[in-house]
Amino acid sequence: MKTNKWLNILGAAAIATVLMGCPYTSTVPLSNPSIKIADSYVGTWEKQNGDGATLEISKASETTMKLTEKSSATAEPVYYMAHFTDIAGTLFVNVKEDSEYSSYNLYKIEKQGDFKIVVSEVTPYIKETFDNSDAMKKFFEANMKNSYFFTTEDVSYFKVK
Repeated sequence: MKTNKWLNILGAAAIATVLMGCPYTSTVPLSNPSIKIADSYVGTWEKQNGDGATLEISKASETTMKLTEKSSATAEPVYYMAHFTDIAGTLFVNVKEDSEYSSYNLYKIEKQGDFKIVVSEVTPYIKETFDNSDAMKKFFEANMKNSYFFTTEDVSYFKVK
């Protein structure tokens, strides 16, 4: 009886881990960096209901950002490079861990005033893969209006510095 209970708990934990997922990833970005980073993005942003998790944004160049993610869950910060892509008036951010062989994670981003950013993950259930940015950008433009294109939980960040 105890063995079945533990198997059920382990099975539920495994399913939960698989369902947590992460955003759509790609070996190519939606576009090359070309959109200038507005100064209003630069600063420290705190994740809503994020247990004190913060995201520090600084400019790496006129068109790229350095992101530093700090969380109470991990002792060491995680560093990313990012840039924006505009698709039919919708702003996406291409985020890549600051290492040579990492892939791009793709998110829709909406700035609401000067002190709030809402981030929506592109769903990881998209099966298409792309070897060039133009084809992926066309796919996004054709499909981003569909309800399945983004995960259901948006994440909000509030500027604290």
